[in-house]
Amino acid sequence: MTDRLPNEGELMARIAAEAGVSDETVKAVLVEAGISLSRPLPAQRSLLAHRLYVRGVKAGTTAGSDGPFEVDVVLGPGAWAIASNINFAGKSTMLWALTWPLRGEPDDTYQRSDTRRWFEYIRVDAEVAGVPVSMRIRLVGGVVRQGVLLTADSVEQLTALVADAEAGPGIRVVDTADTQDAFAALVGRFMLQRLALPPLQVFTAHAGAPDEEGGARDGAVTTHGWPAYFSVIAVASGSDSVLFGSTAVGQLPTRYMQVFLDVPFAADIMGADASAKDAKQVSRHSARRASADAAARAQQWQPLHDELARAKDRLAAVRAARPDLPARLLQAQDATRALLPLQSQMARAQAAYERARHARIQDDRAVRRASESTAARTLFAALDPHACPRCETGISQDRREREAQQHQCAVCAAPLAVADVDDEDREALLDGLRHRLAASRAAERAADDAVKATERSLAQAKSAADRAVQAAEHEQGHADYLADLRTAETEVARLEGALEVVSKLGSADPVDDQTERILTAAKQILGALAADVTRELFAELNAEIVTLAQQLGITNLKSVSLDLAGRVNALKSDNTRPTPFKKLGPGERLRLRIAVVVSLIRVGRRRGIHSHPGMVVIDSPADVEIVPGDVKILMDHLRRLGDDEGLQVVIATAHPEVWAAFPEERILAGPDGQHLF
Repeated sequence: MTDRLPNEGELMARIAAEAGVSDETVKAVLVEAGISLSRPLPAQRSLLAHRLYVRGVKAGTTAGSDGPFEVDVVLGPGAWAIASNINFAGKSTMLWALTWPLRGEPDDTYQRSDTRRWFEYIRVDAEVAGVPVSMRIRLVGGVVRQGVLLTADSVEQLTALVADAEAGPGIRVVDTADTQDAFAALVGRFMLQRLALPPLQVFTAHAGAPDEEGGARDGAVTTHGWPAYFSVIAVASGSDSVLFGSTAVGQLPTRYMQVFLDVPFAADIMGADASAKDAKQVSRHSARRASADAAARAQQWQPLHDELARAKDRLAAVRAARPDLPARLLQAQDATRALLPLQSQMARAQAAYERARHARIQDDRAVRRASESTAARTLFAALDPHACPRCETGISQDRREREAQQHQCAVCAAPLAVADVDDEDREALLDGLRHRLAASRAAERAADDAVKATERSLAQAKSAADRAVQAAEHEQGHADYLADLRTAETEVARLEGALEVVSKLGSADPVDDQTERILTAAKQILGALAADVTRELFAELNAEIVTLAQQLGITNLKSVSLDLAGRVNALKSDNTRPTPFKKLGPGERLRLRIAVVVSLIRVGRRRGIHSHPGMVVIDSPADVEIVPGDVKILMDHLRRLGDDEGLQVVIATAHPEVWAAFPEERILAGPDGQHLF
């Protein structure tokens, strides 16, 4: 077999790298799609029928055999033949009755016209993966009225039940159903769980769906369950052109073989492919809806687009008719601009004046206090603070008055020790304060003069600007042009804004194809691993198929080459190119199909793989295109397949050679060797 497969973490990392996302994102998408990166454990599948019981009333025949019938046959391991000496004796109908409960739904391959309505009760006792089970169907007019699944501690307890009895020692009811669909679902669920078979998903295009970009077509995910797997147990007739099952879409024939050979990720590849196509379809539909919505909105708002186009034309026409600006308009603009520095200068002059005025007021107060207050004389040459030197809280006028009148310090409120001050020192203090007051008054007058001068300049500039603007506004046609221009520009802006708003209504967010990328990457990476394992197994299968097919009567078969698409590529000795399976004759198709199933089981078991349930049902293997004398050889091989390979092989045939090839106890026939019921 191939080298060690990557573990789950390695596969997760590969897919994440391929899709350009995180491992956590990959895990979430795969879990949602039901895809596992864990290699499945080896399966041990087995299906063995032990008893078939049918009851009903035969009517409308021409052979005079109408009336009630009851058939109760015991089966088991090995090869069994349902036989008669004539055709239309009920052989295929017995296969139909055997496979219906096992499959969950009737197989049209075995059903004959007007026979279904004869049956009133069908029962099959079997072991499924070692679990005893009895599947019962009650019919009225060929329609299922009740379906029952029974189980027991041993298969002997089931087979010991008489006819349609459903109670006895150890017997337990698994579940019941009252319609055909419900019974099929019940059997399908039971078989898939007991045989550990994964459902196979395929994205199938709807009939008549048109091709879209890239050849994609709308469709839906179809799940193929137990009835699909049963096609590798109950072999189709020679008239069917597909190797296994009813369709080759999604490489289903190959997938069945991969599952029955324990090829890893066979079902997960299909799930990833189907989910990726479904995700792509969702993205495609979202884009389609967005395009349709955009088209509808474009049509709905087309009048607004037309109005905007007309508004732009009007704006262009207004701009094209712009008059030449006269010199006075330029002068007005220059005069208006000249106001800005003067206005700034005026603000600075006013600020300087306010500072000078404030300084003069403070100096004036200082002279007055020094002249009138005994406290001032006491604090001769002291500081005259305006705020507390520590916390910077301003000294209020009340504090200053208490200092002057009550001899309390204006800063700390402590009593002042008033002492006489020398007259010369007091006079020196007053002289200094008077000089400072004179300077602050001169500064205030200078600042006031600067403000007045600036005011005169600003007034002159404003007057000049007003005259220039008035002259420009009276320019013939210019005022009308500006009004028209503003109107046209406003209309264009209004319409553009309206269209910007409505364009966002109902707009779809860009579709993120992250899910599709992850699933596609998973399909490719898992598919490559499964393909390597499959090619190795198919190489061994090819030789086994050729040998067995030649023994079954296709003597001119030279080689086969199974591929991943489910093609057999049969090369016969009289051809130079492989013959497609559907181009082979009916007998060749049937016997080649048998050879593929049996080789699948043989090769698997040589490798320790027991994934095929080990039951093979064949209808009329020798009835088409067989050379006289080879029928006995074919029958002998089929019997040995059952006896030597440990399989349960059930065939139906009317060839007399069956009586010599099969032991009498393995032949199920009617009492006269003709009609079975």
